[in-house]
Amino acid sequence: MQISYGLCAHHYQRKVTQPITWDSRTAVNGHCLIVGMSGAGKTFQLCKMIDQMRSSSSKPVRFHVFDVHGDIRIDSASSVLFSEQTRYGLNPLRVIPDPHYGGVRKSIQAFIATMNRVRALGTKQEAVLRSILNDIYARNGFKAKDPSTWYVNENEARLISDGSDGRMYLDVPIEEKDDAKSLGAKWDAGQKCWFVNISDYQGPIQRWPPKTTARSHPTLADALGMAKYILQKTFLGASVEAITHLQATNRAAAGMNRKLLKAHRLREARIDEADLSEEVEKAKKKAIDAYSNYVNSIQSGTELMDVLKYDSTEVLKSVINRLENLNATGIFKSTAPPFDPRLPVWRYELSPLSLEERKLFVLFRLQELFNNAVQRGPQDHISDVIILDEAHIYADDDPDNIINTIAKEARKFGVALICASQSPTHFTEDFIASVGTKVILGIDEMYWRASVTKMRVPESALQWIKLTKSMLVQVKRQNDTKNEWSMVLIPSMQSVSAPH
Repeated sequence: MQISYGLCAHHYQRKVTQPITWDSRTAVNGHCLIVGMSGAGKTFQLCKMIDQMRSSSSKPVRFHVFDVHGDIRIDSASSVLFSEQTRYGLNPLRVIPDPHYGGVRKSIQAFIATMNRVRALGTKQEAVLRSILNDIYARNGFKAKDPSTWYVNENEARLISDGSDGRMYLDVPIEEKDDAKSLGAKWDAGQKCWFVNISDYQGPIQRWPPKTTARSHPTLADALGMAKYILQKTFLGASVEAITHLQATNRAAAGMNRKLLKAHRLREARIDEADLSEEVEKAKKKAIDAYSNYVNSIQSGTELMDVLKYDSTEVLKSVINRLENLNATGIFKSTAPPFDPRLPVWRYELSPLSLEERKLFVLFRLQELFNNAVQRGPQDHISDVIILDEAHIYADDDPDNIINTIAKEARKFGVALICASQSPTHFTEDFIASVGTKVILGIDEMYWRASVTKMRVPESALQWIKLTKSMLVQVKRQNDTKNEWSMVLIPSMQSVSAPH
């Protein structure tokens, strides 16, 4: 895999043609940092690098292009637009099954850490969220201390219905069928499964997750549903059975009121209000009996552990609000995006998303890509190339930031990271040191002093750069200790005179 950046300006002045190139066989890694002010040609360079890497690679390689402005145009790319209206997205709760790099605990920690990069959780909120995620993983059969439970065959795990029939089939245990029925679920004899209309899958009925053909990873919606039930149990001090009957009572009362209003609008005199009231009274009695049974069963006091575990209803409510806001972005869904696996370049068009949504999307997706690479194992060639435009949006000085992790650890797993931004000051010294190739297309004067320190580049070289005509390139090669900066003439713009 090779890239030709242009011609060495010093040699060109002496009428000698010497291209400045990057070669995956000799470079220390595939990571690259491209910096340049607006109009310096970052997008042009990114597209050229992708094209040359793709055409020169002797082995299959996947390019993941995160396009925040919608202006990175690449021939034969599979492009997918992400917004809250699409039915596909990311699942941030997938568990990597590797016993050393993956597991439930690391998945939970990665999820919380990514949320904190956008808007930090409080200490109590973080503890509550961790407990909720542990509970939802346990419900889905993922045991934190048992790696054998971490693997899921996602090719087998799919919804019973694709939604074309308007139904959401539910995973209802047989002992809870009456509860599901009381909340509006219906029985499908053919599928041998309970279901509701897709539009009705909200509120109390979300206690039961969608039915799949095999065990699946939990989703953000699952975590939100679990959190809401925990809030109800904590707030009411009641069992799940009592809460279910309480919800059924509310549903029956609401149904009675709807029927009465409809009857009055249509001036129907034959409606029997006594029958409707009797239905509500039956539902009330079931709720009261269930709560009484729960209270009478309390003996040791351990039945209230959830109250202590989740600290307070106010903290729990604040966590639910965060999960609801996250879920409302519409980018976290169990259906994978429809990229064409036959095409090497996958372009993620993120322009409809807000800045916060873009950051969440990219950080979660990068974590997923890194997890996939770890699961694949060490590689002797580059298998995935990640291209981040406006990379400063996602960067910070936390060593656990997934960008920093990829820069330090992903090379051995066949991952290359290409970041484009307006200044090197947006990145830590450790990140810059981890990047094998650096390209300077032209930096605003206000960043020169800091760039001289961070990039170890002479200020005179920065002054020499002419936008879209010349640039600086440093390629770190194996067994090469010089790591010098090359003054490069951009192809088709080679009339620029070389410096003296």
